[in-house]
Amino acid sequence: MLTLPSVHPFLMTILTDTSSETNQPALVPHDAWETIVEEAITQRVAPLLLCWLSHPTDQHEIPLQLLNALKQQVVQHTAWHLLLVIELRDILATCEQQGIASVPIRGPMLAEQLYGDGSTRQMDDLDFLVHREDLSALKDIFQHLGYANHEHRHGFLETFSYSLEFVHPNHGFLVEPHWTLAYPPFIGTADLEPVWTRTRRQQWAGINTWTLSNEDLLLHLCLHLHHKGRQAPLLWFYELHTVIQRQGSTLDWNILMQQAQLMEQTQAVYDVLTIVTETFHSPVPEVVANQFAGHVRDDSSPSSLMVCNQILTRSSLNGREEFVLLCSLESLHQQFQYLYALLFPSARFMTRRYGASTRMGLIGSYITRFFHIGAEGLRCAVAWIGTIVATRPSSSIRR
Repeated sequence: MLTLPSVHPFLMTILTDTSSETNQPALVPHDAWETIVEEAITQRVAPLLLCWLSHPTDQHEIPLQLLNALKQQVVQHTAWHLLLVIELRDILATCEQQGIASVPIRGPMLAEQLYGDGSTRQMDDLDFLVHREDLSALKDIFQHLGYANHEHRHGFLETFSYSLEFVHPNHGFLVEPHWTLAYPPFIGTADLEPVWTRTRRQQWAGINTWTLSNEDLLLHLCLHLHHKGRQAPLLWFYELHTVIQRQGSTLDWNILMQQAQLMEQTQAVYDVLTIVTETFHSPVPEVVANQFAGHVRDDSSPSSLMVCNQILTRSSLNGREEFVLLCSLESLHQQFQYLYALLFPSARFMTRRYGASTRMGLIGSYITRFFHIGAEGLRCAVAWIGTIVATRPSSSIRR
């Protein structure tokens, strides 16, 4: 089950109720500040903590060296954000010139929508949505821009994943063109037509680009958070709450519900909305929550899909998506091809992924990867069997 990261109560208080003067956090003991700052940086909420501490009514006395560490984090975030904005702007402009529709998702666009600046949201890479039929043209664009293609083996991502991956030649960050808003094993694109229909034009960073509707943005944030599971930082939960809080009164919840059902993602969206509602008191209408709960209870999917959903909701399992995708492939040939590429990627991928610079280092990386994936696969197999047993209808004995 998806859970929030465990952090100091002070951090949760300033994120869940920053506006109430009658419910201010208790004074923090001097020796607790180091833990708070470390957790704030890890959970990507350091800028939010610094903003709160900068408020004129704040009476908390944080040690100077820790305050400077927070400020340094914000400076680094700002510089990195500017780099990503420039790069994303160039990519989107190039796609526009080539007649390729591209929609930024998360990243600098979300930072602009939520905060109005780039110092608050920490980002690692760039993501945007494209049509799957444009992937060949996109590969040519990124090759022209000097990016390196990053995948296990040739054609692996396009066949088995949800996005391509390109590595910036100088700064090493990833750019990922997605062709779906969902994640494995749900990598089809037929259900994306309504999403594309709802996109709209918007001015951003001096260019005219496409953007997701508020409903589809909310859906994707839920799915992305669910996809990352226990690796999701606290910031992402807070941002999802912020989107609901700001857009909730104008959201068409029926669109969200219908799109989630179309993409077979009702369970995932329900789980995420439940946790942000319980933690942040996000204004999800009760009737909407009840509708999601009802659809989850009444799900008439095949038993195999029900088991897949149960495995995917267990955020404590690394590799859960890879395992479920392997089991969902239709033929043994596809399963073997997928498993072989997963266990034994190309030397180029391994060198870039693990930094192995010698032949022995490369061999060691292969051995480590094999045993790591094998161990995770065993854990998922045990969870799979346990889920099958738990979801099997109980038989009644007549006497």
